[in-house]
Amino acid sequence: MKTIILALALIVLASSTQADVIATIKKIDQSPFGRTLFDTIWLELQTGDPLDRLLQTLTDLEDRYVAEQKEDDARNHEYQDACTVDISAFDKDLAESNRKKIELEARLEGQLYPQRGILQGLVAQKQAEVKGYQKDLDELDAQRAEENADFEEKVLEHQEATAIIAEARRLFADNIEHESFIQKGKATKQPAHKFTKEVASMIQKHFTTSAKKAAKFQHRKGYSKLFKAFATIASKVEQLADAGAVSKIIDLADELLAKIADSLSLLRFAEDKRVEAYKKSRNFIVISLTVAGTALANAQSDLAALNDVIAQVEASLDTTNQRIENVTADRTDRFTQCEEAVQDYQDARAARTSDRDVVSQTIGLVNKELRTLREQLALRQSAGEEI
Repeated sequence: MKTIILALALIVLASSTQADVIATIKKIDQSPFGRTLFDTIWLELQTGDPLDRLLQTLTDLEDRYVAEQKEDDARNHEYQDACTVDISAFDKDLAESNRKKIELEARLEGQLYPQRGILQGLVAQKQAEVKGYQKDLDELDAQRAEENADFEEKVLEHQEATAIIAEARRLFADNIEHESFIQKGKATKQPAHKFTKEVASMIQKHFTTSAKKAAKFQHRKGYSKLFKAFATIASKVEQLADAGAVSKIIDLADELLAKIADSLSLLRFAEDKRVEAYKKSRNFIVISLTVAGTALANAQSDLAALNDVIAQVEASLDTTNQRIENVTADRTDRFTQCEEAVQDYQDARAARTSDRDVVSQTIGLVNKELRTLREQLALRQSAGEEI
């Protein structure tokens, strides 16, 4: 009974071992390398030649995998050491660049920018002073120009009034002694004298035109009424028949001319005083403007020099930031290369280990399970691509 059980157990064990072998063969055949290897073994089996040479080839192939792996391990170790050196150099460069960046930023924020703010405030203050003095100067000049224009208008009005009255006086004076000034009537003991209508009309027209012109005066508008009154007198020829009345008119004209001359003298005196006061005020403002302008120029010069220094430091900071960016990018690229190299090494090692395991398993199959291997390869050939 025990013998039967033992026999059954051996049969079960053999069946199990046989199934495992077949499973191993199928697994190897699923890989491209394993399939190529099996194709080579099948061809060797078909020739009937001893398998010693095949086994030696497989053994050599296994040894070559081991040797290649050792060489690959050495190359990877050397490459990763170089990666460590490069990464360390990048880190050192970044540390130095960041230290320099902190120094430059501290100089800008703690020293240069505050100084610039102070100078900018000083420049703004001096600009305001210069602007204020310039405004005062412009206003003073504008006031002087306005006063001078007003003065010139008054002078012109005085001169025009003088010319009008002087011309009227001439007409009266010239005609009082001229024979055409009177008309001789019939011979009597006391002849009557009268203006000719032509002379009276000429004087009336002169004063009427002058009255219209004087009406446009800005300062001496009273002249217009005066000239209208003279025009009215000139229109009454009968009243001017008396030479004494005409003489009074001439005297009145002389009196008016004298008053206009006095008024013009007072006007010029007042203008001279205004010019004198203007020159004093202007000189004071010009001195103040010059002092403020000099201070502004000095402040602007200091600010320009400081801005040059700031520009240099900012340029150095930009260069440092750019270097940090470039070195960081280079470090990232190098780190990525090193990591990819590690991955490639691991993938190659895994692939080589897999192929070496296939070779080792195949050597075992040839040495221990050749009959099963031959049967399975035969089935594989008859079935096509699958065993």
